[in-house]
Amino acid sequence: MQAPISVIIPARNEAETIAQVVATMQGLPCVAEVVVIDNGSSDATAALATGAGARVIAESHPGMGNAVRSGVAAAAHDWVMKVDADLGRFETAYFARMAEARAPGVGLVKGVWNDPKDPMPMTRLLVGPALRVMFPGLGDLRAPNSGIYLFDRSRIAHARLTWNYAVDLDVMLRVHAAGAGVAEVDIGRIVHDSRNPGHYSSMAEEIFAFLLSRQPLGMRDDVVVMAGDEAQAVRQAGGAIAEKLVAGARVSVCLGSGGAALDAVFGGFPTYRRVPLAEAAAHRPHANAARLRVIRTPDIAAPMPRTDLPLEIWETGGTPDVAVPLQAGMALKRAALDAMDLPDEVAPRELFRVVAGPVSPP
Repeated sequence: MQAPISVIIPARNEAETIAQVVATMQGLPCVAEVVVIDNGSSDATAALATGAGARVIAESHPGMGNAVRSGVAAAAHDWVMKVDADLGRFETAYFARMAEARAPGVGLVKGVWNDPKDPMPMTRLLVGPALRVMFPGLGDLRAPNSGIYLFDRSRIAHARLTWNYAVDLDVMLRVHAAGAGVAEVDIGRIVHDSRNPGHYSSMAEEIFAFLLSRQPLGMRDDVVVMAGDEAQAVRQAGGAIAEKLVAGARVSVCLGSGGAALDAVFGGFPTYRRVPLAEAAAHRPHANAARLRVIRTPDIAAPMPRTDLPLEIWETGGTPDVAVPLQAGMALKRAALDAMDLPDEVAPRELFRVVAGPVSPP
């Protein structure tokens, strides 16, 4: 028996269609609940959704991403299906194909649909070409920008999703960076509200800015941190750990001893894990990784992980070759130090010496 599904429907002034969408989604046998996120509507959207049987929550901050984040957090189940609120005619039975496409290793199922009124300029002219260059593992998807999809929220740090229209892409990139598969299924013909060029122009600016901001983060890096104890790991590489986790990359911390403070601060990130230092050599990068980066303290003599991917080895101390600027990572590093009662000041950068591999961006 497959896991139950929570449907989330972000909605702002969608009184014309919301009741039909809610009722239709509730009719799917795989759906356990429908949650409508009222994103500041001035019409009867919330009342009509409640009347149709949905659980309605309010998100006062504007932006599709804000609504999606709230809905994902409020969902009762880890498998979450995000559906548009402005759907007109659509074939109910086809939506069940997304649930049926779940399989071991798959973290996201995108719904591929056909709308005769929508030539999908965003996908053809922006998202598709950008992914083929920036995230080639996703370059063959037919509908990467589809706003109708099903995903396993337990695989990603969903509280860190972007606030705007690019949220659907953010979910996909994070699932991919976590090492899970992205599948697609046809969900038939769907009719949306007509969209004018201004709608696409503003959306394109947000999506383009989002993709440019994600490329330098190294989301597909598989990072291994090797240290004698957690104090060393946090003092010398805690910010680098945090920055990668916030970006969505997988980070494995291999310690000779300790780790409770690290777990307390970073354990909420699904892409974080801690293992004994003796197991570092057995580490293997995930299926979607583009590079293995090992960060170690100079005293570590444990065997290195083996990989066919490009390998970088960074060491703490010595004459630095690369600096990692701390942004979101600064607060998390401070929290880890506080958890260990260490009064250290947190510098705005962490410095590393490149032992092997190119000097590439942090």
